[in-house]
Amino acid sequence: MTDDRESVYCHQRQPGGDVTQHQTLDISQLIDRQKVGLFAVLLILSTWIIMLTDGYELGALAFAAPALVKAWHVERSALGPIFGASIFGIMAGSFLFGYIGDWLGRKRAIMLGVLWYGALTLVTIWATSLDQLLWLRFAAGIGVGGAVPNAFVLVSEFAPKRLRATWVTLMFTGYTLGAGLGGLVSVALVPQYGWQAVFLVGGVAPLMAGVVLWFVMPESARYLVLKGRGRSEVIATVRLLSPDTEIGPDTQFIVSDEPVIQKFSPRMLFTGNLRLITPMLWLAYIANSMALFFLQSWLPVLIEGVGVLPKQAALLTTLFSVGGTMGGLVMMRFVDKRGVLLIVLLPLVGFPLVALLGMGLNVFNLMCAVFGVGFCVAGTQSGLNAVASMIYPTAFRSKGTGSALGIAKIGSVSGPIIGGVLLGAHLPVLQLFHAAAIPVCVVALLAFGLSRVYRPNLDAEVFATNDVMASLNAADELPRLMAKH
Repeated sequence: MTDDRESVYCHQRQPGGDVTQHQTLDISQLIDRQKVGLFAVLLILSTWIIMLTDGYELGALAFAAPALVKAWHVERSALGPIFGASIFGIMAGSFLFGYIGDWLGRKRAIMLGVLWYGALTLVTIWATSLDQLLWLRFAAGIGVGGAVPNAFVLVSEFAPKRLRATWVTLMFTGYTLGAGLGGLVSVALVPQYGWQAVFLVGGVAPLMAGVVLWFVMPESARYLVLKGRGRSEVIATVRLLSPDTEIGPDTQFIVSDEPVIQKFSPRMLFTGNLRLITPMLWLAYIANSMALFFLQSWLPVLIEGVGVLPKQAALLTTLFSVGGTMGGLVMMRFVDKRGVLLIVLLPLVGFPLVALLGMGLNVFNLMCAVFGVGFCVAGTQSGLNAVASMIYPTAFRSKGTGSALGIAKIGSVSGPIIGGVLLGAHLPVLQLFHAAAIPVCVVALLAFGLSRVYRPNLDAEVFATNDVMASLNAADELPRLMAKH
């Protein structure tokens, strides 16, 4: 047996000192020592596809909006509450599915969310009034909000610590690309088939993906071991991760770097260093989401307001998502190696770029500016997502990540609603972009504070100690134990 294989086993000893035939296999060490291969590719690809449909769903209304406004003869500002209702649904889904993910498992929560928003998006093509559209967008948002945090958690729990931010960000590029894919769909299909075409694609794609990926996507091995479930699933996953690992009928599985917590309490999110990290993360999420969703919801309409043709506006908005994808890819390795520091730089650059969008730039300069804004604002969101999926232990990682993404929806809701109010007030487009730039500046300040208190290996420093593993049997013991560290 190789050194790597020896390192993931420990043999149980009898009182006399003889080694028994029982082996304990450490899942956490096996995951950290895995080589990037077919399993990693399938995991990231399957969650990437889910995120692609999720991102498309989120941006669908924005790309359908210009045609919808004309077809229904309503003011642009009338869609503001509908954008807000969608984000309220995502907020509710983030909290609800955070509990579902820790109860039923990450995979089941993802699949439920995907089928949920796929079905409701498909039903949207039969909407005939703003009220119907509002409630359908709210209901679909619950599924969107449920799939995202559990996808983050699933990938982070299979990623080696040295690559967590990288894997999560690679997966999240599907989300940013999906958010811009509606632009291509609207250009190709809306002129001939109307606004309903956007929602038809957004409904059918996740339903098909959910059915296929149920047979491909694994359940979190960490989750199954800590919950004492699915031994056969754990064995199958271990054989995919490390085909040479020997597993006997008496092999026991453990997760050595995670405490076993019997009951979750929300105060765990604010214990030890988390008492500073969680509030800073939440506030940074709120501010960046406010800017991101303001731009993502209203950018096609606002760009038309500076004299760009509708078809060009849709394509320009797609550049926003492409820029966000590139920003996330740049971020991923830096977060793994340098922590949160680079997150500070992106909003510092993004702040003036957002303000420039309303300056009457020519088409080429506008393209560059839109790409740069996407790179900075959506790239910052990718960095925050990576951090959120890393800082909490497996026992309540889904709840911690779901709570952070749920709280972020305060900004996600307020951004589109504020945009609708400002549009309704008939303010100049330049002032609208100036308003969107303010929260980007706030993110830079909060990210700087977060970079001072969080390091990528914080979870190992706080949770993966022998005395924690031995003593943590009840949730109310966690504050005392973490205080020692």
